[in-house]
Amino acid sequence: MDKKGNINQLFPAILALVLVGVLIVLGIQVLEGFQATTYTSASANVINETLARASTAGITLATGAATKDYACGSLVQVLNGTTGNVVIQLANFTQTNCLVKNATDLAAGGYTATLRYSYPYTFNNITASTNAIASTHSALETVGSTWLPIIIVVIAAGIVLGILLGAFGGKKK
Repeated sequence: MDKKGNINQLFPAILALVLVGVLIVLGIQVLEGFQATTYTSASANVINETLARASTAGITLATGAATKDYACGSLVQVLNGTTGNVVIQLANFTQTNCLVKNATDLAAGGYTATLRYSYPYTFNNITASTNAIASTHSALETVGSTWLPIIIVVIAAGIVLGILLGAFGGKKK
């Protein structure tokens, strides 16, 4: 058997490996695109979320943080934390997204260390379709990151062994 013939046989195996890798990557990308379209927009209202008194550094409104792509709406009402339902004027606060800072010294105004914040927020609802696509996406990532390198190493070792056996184990003329 000719040594050049053995090396020429490598091309289809390498091409097949590259094609499998490209297909896995494309599959992952397509699934990510599909997953993004399965979310449904939703909104909710938070009533009296108890958090620390806003400081000049700010506090983060947290109720929506556990949801996908949440965004806080403007504060609707802020009440003193423990002494009845004393309404604190919204002009005392500045808000950027979910970060609330106080514009005045609330401690000097006699307000407690905790306040109750009410605000709306929007988020993306996870659906059954989203979960199904996420499971498939996760399985493909496992194949791509765990099994594909092992398969490549095994095939490469087989190719090297085939070349060595062809070169040294062939008939002598």
